[in-house]
Amino acid sequence: MSPHRSFARSCHVCVLATLFAAGAAAAVTYTVDDTGTIPYEVQAPTRWRTASGSNRQMSSEIEGATTVNVRLNVQPWQNRNGRIYLALPQQSVGVVNVEWATQGRLLPGKLQSGERTLVYAGPIRTAFLEDNFSVRVVADGRRVNATQRLQFHFEIDVD
Repeated sequence: MSPHRSFARSCHVCVLATLFAAGAAAAVTYTVDDTGTIPYEVQAPTRWRTASGSNRQMSSEIEGATTVNVRLNVQPWQNRNGRIYLALPQQSVGVVNVEWATQGRLLPGKLQSGERTLVYAGPIRTAFLEDNFSVRVVADGRRVNATQRLQFHFEIDVD
């Protein structure tokens, strides 16, 4: 193979890689207005988890559960396609694990603090997306000294 063909082939691969990267980078992330989201309980009651196994000792983890009426104002992205994520930044109490079930409009899922997880992908045809989340939160009880407010938020990636 001549050095010119090798160089041409390398440049062709570089151009394709650049096009793929440009396509992936075209999505822009915005914070979604979720001020209409209301938890059914202001403070979710928590309890110590029981360790699994035959000795039934208490675990160092605490868990709580609540239901949240999620209402997302997606009007700025109406008639476009988008991917909506639930995000939970790092927490001062360490790792927090969250799981939720939905009534079907948005996706059920789970995440850890410091992550975001997809809850919707597709066309946005209405000004608001609404669903009820049954949420379960687990954290290290040794690090939680008082009531903690978790700062969830929703993000949308649009092309």
